[in-house]
Amino acid sequence: MPLHDFVCRACGHAFEALVMGKDQPTCPLCGSTELAKQMSTFASRTTTKGDSGSSGSAKCSGCAGGSCSTCH
Repeated sequence: MPLHDFVCRACGHAFEALVMGKDQPTCPLCGSTELAKQMSTFASRTTTKGDSGSSGSAKCSGCAGGSCSTCH
């Protein structure tokens, strides 16, 4: 999925935009096309020995010990 992070050079607003093909993204606040593309972060899920990776896990290795939405 072509989801990109941008910062608007005109107003400083940071946002994500779905950009398909040659579409030109615009700032949702001011409408400017003067955008700086940012490095996107990504999430990955790993399993440990004996962990099946199921969503019923009692422990979460990140997000302050299970307080985020990725720790199911």
